[in-house]
Amino acid sequence: MKKEQRNVARINNRYVQNETVMKKQRSRRRVALFRRLLIIAVAIVIVTGGLVYVYSQQVSLLHAKENEKVELNKKSLAVAKEQKELKSTINKLHDDDYIAKLARSEYFLSEKGEIIFNIPDDNEKKKESSN
Repeated sequence: MKKEQRNVARINNRYVQNETVMKKQRSRRRVALFRRLLIIAVAIVIVTGGLVYVYSQQVSLLHAKENEKVELNKKSLAVAKEQKELKSTINKLHDDDYIAKLARSEYFLSEKGEIIFNIPDDNEKKKESSN
């Protein structure tokens, strides 16, 4: 069965005209509201993305700086240890007995009546045996 088409006459009075105008205005307002909300959402996504990017860059920079700090602390401790050893050596160099002992061992100097024998170190023996 076919649906019958009904011929319905529309009432064309002021109320009906106002209602159609109001429906069109509501429709336009909804579209405008949807567009504004879409623009705001896109702006929020862009700002949030930028903030996340900057935050991740800052975190990676912070980790790099912390690693650099650890390395510099290690170097600082090594330099402090070396400085302590050098100060100890300086203090020893003010002692005449130490200077005499150092001259004998390093430069093979001797006092009157002393005979120096050169005995190879263990490291030198190992080097010679490995060659």
